[in-house]
Amino acid sequence: MSGWNPPKIKTERLVIRPMAVSDLQDVHTFTSAYSARRYGNWLGGTDAASVARYVADTIARYGRPPRCDLGITHNHNLIGGVVFRQVWLSPPAMEVGWVLHPDMAGQGFATEALRGMLGYLVQAFGDVSRFEARVHSADVGAQKVLDRLGFQAEGTLRGGVDADGSCADSTMYGMLRAEFSP
Repeated sequence: MSGWNPPKIKTERLVIRPMAVSDLQDVHTFTSAYSARRYGNWLGGTDAASVARYVADTIARYGRPPRCDLGITHNHNLIGGVVFRQVWLSPPAMEVGWVLHPDMAGQGFATEALRGMLGYLVQAFGDVSRFEARVHSADVGAQKVLDRLGFQAEGTLRGGVDADGSCADSTMYGMLRAEFSP
């Protein structure tokens, strides 16, 4: 996919855009604000060094799909992030995910950001036949976001472990390309 660049996606209230080094403090703010102990953390930690490593790695990957982390901005403020990555080659499938500062929860921002990103993915990657998302089984809010978008719960991935050592099962969600409604 020569010449590919990460997208800038505009929705009604949001701009979803590539992250920049200048976003470091905002990324640290939203990653350390949500309950990583409750739902896990893809960074490996919320300390300044882990966040700096994540932002640097994210920027270094731009231009090389099939993984892309993007920032979610509202009124020019970075409030969270979305990610997509290719998980299967045959049939082609993409996993999507998101994180949002908890102060912004309950306002429809996660649903709006994911809908915008899925619309982009449907247009930009014509061969992708399936979208997937995994969420912590106890995260009812995340499950509602996926339900609103038309994802279907497909099963439980058992045996994950939370940061505190307790059991942390995940629920796998899936949506076929033809089921997406922009």
